[in-house]
Amino acid sequence: MVSGVRSRKVTFMVKEHPAIGEVEEVQVLEYGRSWKSDLIKYLKEAILPDDPIQAKLIKFKAGRFTLIGGELYKKTVDRPLLKCLDEEKAQYVLKEIHKGSRRNHSGGRSLALKVTRQ
Repeated sequence: MVSGVRSRKVTFMVKEHPAIGEVEEVQVLEYGRSWKSDLIKYLKEAILPDDPIQAKLIKFKAGRFTLIGGELYKKTVDRPLLKCLDEEKAQYVLKEIHKGSRRNHSGGRSLALKVTRQ
């Protein structure tokens, strides 16, 4: 033993099962239409929703989006095109980015920046 260093006994236990079990989904809601549906329909076929307010909104937004290979992308001035995801895919991407960041519990803005850099 090195002089001046005291020996200490450390006891540790290994848990066989996690303290908190797996989270179960109780209710899954499926929505018939994605937020992108009307935009894609307008960009592909120039078809607007029947509601005049929604139609005006789609026309206004359409200039900031483009379709490439059937996928919707948002145009930006200083970045490459941003792929638009439905809610399910967005949740998957956020989980994967969060996992890769060693679960450091980034804030929303920080996590969003990580996603756009991927």
